[in-house]
Amino acid sequence: MKLSGKVFLAGLISYGVGGPLYVLSVDYAGIAVPTLITALSPVITEVLAIVRLKEKLNRKSILGFTAVITGVVIASLIGIQI
Repeated sequence: MKLSGKVFLAGLISYGVGGPLYVLSVDYAGIAVPTLITALSPVITEVLAIVRLKEKLNRKSILGFTAVITGVVIASLIGIQI
């Protein structure tokens, strides 16, 4: 499989911008909030795939989707109480 130069460049730019921003957000907000937001990345990707690409969820995707959302909600609730 050949990697497109545009895809490579987009990945390089997004990592080059996203990495430092993540480090700054951890410094600013602590580790909990940025990590919870980062954990939602697969969910956001799946939602975009459903909306833009008309992708259908299979059973494993639904279970993973549910597990991530449940974990983020539980971690958020625990973090609020601390």
